[in-house]
Amino acid sequence: MAFAATRASAQGAPALRLRGRVAGFADGVLTVATRDGGQARVTLPENAPVSALRRATLAELTPGTNLGVVAEPAGDGLRAVAVTVLPASATRQFQSEWDLTPGSSMNNGAVAAVMQRAEGHELTLSINGRSVPVRVDERTALVRPVPATRADLREGAAVFVLATRGTDGALTAVRVSVEKDGVAPPT
Repeated sequence: MAFAATRASAQGAPALRLRGRVAGFADGVLTVATRDGGQARVTLPENAPVSALRRATLAELTPGTNLGVVAEPAGDGLRAVAVTVLPASATRQFQSEWDLTPGSSMNNGAVAAVMQRAEGHELTLSINGRSVPVRVDERTALVRPVPATRADLREGAAVFVLATRGTDGALTAVRVSVEKDGVAPPT
């Protein structure tokens, strides 16, 4: 998810994030039943990557590992909702507002430390020279992207679509993450 957002921004197009379930996929058009109750039709170009997620473990979160962390305010800090292990090439570090839950943020950076705490674990991310602590608990989804295909875009599967809107209003997918093997992108 985090890698996808940075990719669209790097291409100069504003990213539009769609979350929901596959309502249909035919003739290169993905229909998404969005979480707000609407539907969106998105053209899926042949070269648009389709990925899925697999579960990751805390043991994979070692110093220097690039992460995308969706976090929400909790008490006096941040609680990770989802932690995505990013490819080594995804080195862009940033913090920005995110739309998964009210007040959520996207935090991309490298792991500086992982420490055990009474209430779970605390990740310290290095983001543009700053240390950003984030609590990880039993509710936090720990995932990493894996390849998927268009055949995985089955009706009812959860999806996260990063898209651009053309001047005509039409949506074109930049990247799609789809539910596979029981692991769904946060919607």
